[in-house]
Amino acid sequence: MAVNSNSRTAAEAEDKRIRPYADHLAEGLHTLSFASKGDRTRYRLKIAAARALEEVGYQDTKVSDICAYAEVALGTFYVYYKDKNEIAIEVVLEFIEHLYERARQVGRGRNEFGAILNTNRFFVAAYRANPGLMQCHVQLQSQLPEFREVWRPRHLKWIEAIARSITRRGNYRLGRQSSALAVAHALEGMVFNYLYSVIVTRDFLFEEEDPSRADDLALMLSTIWFRAVYCKDPTDE
Repeated sequence: MAVNSNSRTAAEAEDKRIRPYADHLAEGLHTLSFASKGDRTRYRLKIAAARALEEVGYQDTKVSDICAYAEVALGTFYVYYKDKNEIAIEVVLEFIEHLYERARQVGRGRNEFGAILNTNRFFVAAYRANPGLMQCHVQLQSQLPEFREVWRPRHLKWIEAIARSITRRGNYRLGRQSSALAVAHALEGMVFNYLYSVIVTRDFLFEEEDPSRADDLALMLSTIWFRAVYCKDPTDE
C-alpha cells in the first residue's frame, strides 16, 4: 500500500508536535494555576523527575539528580515525596495516561484505516520523543509491585476500549478463542513490543529497521492491525 506525499507530510507534522513529556509538563508552569507556592514546587519536582528519568534513566537517577534539575534543596524533595520510587510511579503513570488520551484524540473522526494509521503514527512519534520514559515504564512494571498494582487496571481499561472497537468492526465476540479482548491484547502487544525493540532498545534482531522511517513503521503495523480486525487489506485512499 503506497503512502502519498500528503500522507508523509501529515506524519512528519504529527512527529514534530510530539515533544518530550518533560517539555510538555514545563509548559504547564506558564499555563496552569497553582493554589499555593507548595503546589508549584511539587509540580516543578515532577518536571525534574520526568527529565531525569528520560535522560538519566530510572536505575541511575538519584533524588539529588531530581533536585538538581528542579533547582531546589534536597530537603525540599522530602516535603512532597518519600523517595524516588514514589515520584517515579506518579510521573510514569501520568505520562502513560497522557499518551492514551492523545491517542484517543488522533483516532477520532477518521475513516477505518485512517484511525488506525494516525494512532500508530502518534505512538511511533511518542516513542521517539520519550525513549527513556518508555524504558522506565517497563522497568517499573518488572521491579515495583506497587506500580503494577495501580498500572494494571489502567492498562486493562485501555485494552477493553480497543476490544469494544474491534467488536463493532470485526468478526470477534466474547467467549470465542479469538475474542475481541484477546485480539486487542495481541495487537496492542504487537505495537508496544515492536516499537520498544526498534526505537528504545534497538534490538539487534531489528537492525535492518530504520527508526527514522517513522511512517513506514506506522504503515506496516497499521496494515497488520487492519488485516487482523477486518480480514482484508486496507484500500489505498
